[in-house]
Amino acid sequence: MSLRVHDLRHAFKRTPVLRGVHLQAEPSSMIGLVGPNGSGKTTVLRACYRALRPDAGELWLGGDPMDALPRRELARRLGVAMQEPSPTSGLTVRDAVALG
Repeated sequence: MSLRVHDLRHAFKRTPVLRGVHLQAEPSSMIGLVGPNGSGKTTVLRACYRALRPDAGELWLGGDPMDALPRRELARRLGVAMQEPSPTSGLTVRDAVALG
């Protein structure tokens, strides 16, 4: 399933963090977000799985605007495995995916 991000923008307390981010990931592709600490990598990812509402921009998942997808449908289509410890720590990948 494809993921498309167009002109993503976000600021924290008037400090711009994302300014016009564009990316597109197609099925079977791999994308790396690279940059120094504080450059907005995590903010982009949080916007992509709707843990953060960006100030502007469009996010599309499988050809559908993500804002139009109910949370349940989004959970069926998109899974996130975070690097940081979470409530799902200790679960197998299969178990964590089944939570969606």
